[in-house]
Amino acid sequence: MADAEQAFLGARSGNADAFADWMRAVEIPLRRSLSRLAHLVDVEVVVQETFLRMWLIACDRGRRLEGDNASLRFAFGVARNVAREEIRRYHPGRFVDMESLDNLPEGRIEIVPPDPVLARMIRECLGSLPAKPASALEARMNDGSRPDRDLAGSLGMKLNTFLQNIVRARRLLRDCLNRRGARLEEILS
Repeated sequence: MADAEQAFLGARSGNADAFADWMRAVEIPLRRSLSRLAHLVDVEVVVQETFLRMWLIACDRGRRLEGDNASLRFAFGVARNVAREEIRRYHPGRFVDMESLDNLPEGRIEIVPPDPVLARMIRECLGSLPAKPASALEARMNDGSRPDRDLAGSLGMKLNTFLQNIVRARRLLRDCLNRRGARLEEILS
């Protein structure tokens, strides 16, 4: 947790590498907190918009986040607000208990020892991906600090094609893991 806060403080000086470190530390807890809303919103959109807004906050010298785990707590609040905006925009006629958004679990960054069986399943499922989605996902995993546009260019893909391949790879990976008995809801809880 302290490393994430240190990284966010480094980002306050405009250090993009420090902000990338902060994003790496908070991305999974942020996604976990939004998993209950995946049927209502595009979690990827919410996460990316949250990161954009947090970058703007980090660069705003007039704003200070105070308290324990301030950047993480604030990011979770931003994510809830972005999710509300998305729900209102795309589900205007549907009843959604907006108060349930206030009860989303707060994020925690915990060091969890790796599960060797799960790691083997993930490697096997990664190996079974079609070539294009596999190459896109591999590029993102190996060099995720580079902009997606650069990664797409290095693979000879248009940006939109690259992003579609990332989404497809994630879906195929999830389905493969589910077929092998690794349920994401159990892994992420």
